[in-house]
Amino acid sequence: MHYFVTGATGFIGKRLVAKLLQRKGAVVHFLIRQESEGKVAGLREYWGVSASRAVPVFGDLTARKLGVSADDVKALKGQIDHFFHLAAVYDLEADEESQIAVNVDGTRNTVEFAKAIGAGHFHHVSSIAAAGLYEGVFREDMFEEAENYDHPYFMTKHESEKIVRKECKVPWTVYRPAAVVGDSRTGEMD
Repeated sequence: MHYFVTGATGFIGKRLVAKLLQRKGAVVHFLIRQESEGKVAGLREYWGVSASRAVPVFGDLTARKLGVSADDVKALKGQIDHFFHLAAVYDLEADEESQIAVNVDGTRNTVEFAKAIGAGHFHHVSSIAAAGLYEGVFREDMFEEAENYDHPYFMTKHESEKIVRKECKVPWTVYRPAAVVGDSRTGEMD
């Protein structure tokens, strides 16, 4: 099974990749900025795998086709069974412009890239923030009911999930974690 992951260097992403790599024969391709190439060896060490099982794909979430080279796009085409999109700005204090560039435009670029490489299934890690400040229980089947999402973070999480729901051409699943503060057993956090 081959996977593609954005946000593999983040708290949830690193642990997701570790779980995926525990599967027999799993190979994870992960988006990473060229200037972060120095992190690759440490990530492989953390995951406990060789270069053949954890493959960096250099690019930029904010660029069309994620800024991935034509050769890499060609090599990935038809090879990715599951595409996990976790990369986002999670900082509530970040400026609106950077949140839009990464959370909204980045999600659109990712959805388009997943289609271009023929990914089998798109997994989008959204946030309960996509509900805005909705009062009461916000179920998984609810989306349009979101309200009071004027804050840039709430707005960009809502808009990015809307992109997946409306524009994703491959089968998709959305996950909405709430506050992630660390490992539930060890307390470890970044």
